[in-house]
Amino acid sequence: MKRSRSAHLRGRPPLPSTTMGSPDRANASAQAARPAAAARPRARILPPVRLPCSWCDAEFGVADFLDRCRFYWRDARSVRWDCPRCGRWEDIDLHPGEVRRGYVYWAGDSRFAHMRTAIVPGLLPYSGEDGLTVEYGGRVWRVPDLGSSR
Repeated sequence: MKRSRSAHLRGRPPLPSTTMGSPDRANASAQAARPAAAARPRARILPPVRLPCSWCDAEFGVADFLDRCRFYWRDARSVRWDCPRCGRWEDIDLHPGEVRRGYVYWAGDSRFAHMRTAIVPGLLPYSGEDGLTVEYGGRVWRVPDLGSSR
């Protein structure tokens, strides 16, 4: 019975090729060229992000959404957002590149439980002494601090 050549090579690493112009050498030169190509910035056009209200499903652009952030609760690290269409509010948590929706609950301290996440490229929130500052699309929002319950 004739055995195939690859049967006895299973489980062994391939031997390096030293022949000029071999496929392995071509692969090595292609690999060397990749970092330069990967380092070039790519122009990506992202579709506009729309954030819906959880109650009435009305959709808002990120800037319109951030315009309706009322106050920042430092203890729970959450922001109160009011829907301009239905008037209801939601608790949200802003992170770099994300808007997390959820609710605040008490378990010895105020805590935020996140339920859903919306990806918002370019969103940059950071907290300071007087509240939360959010940067997005060249604009800056300051959400006032509600204070601490401690």
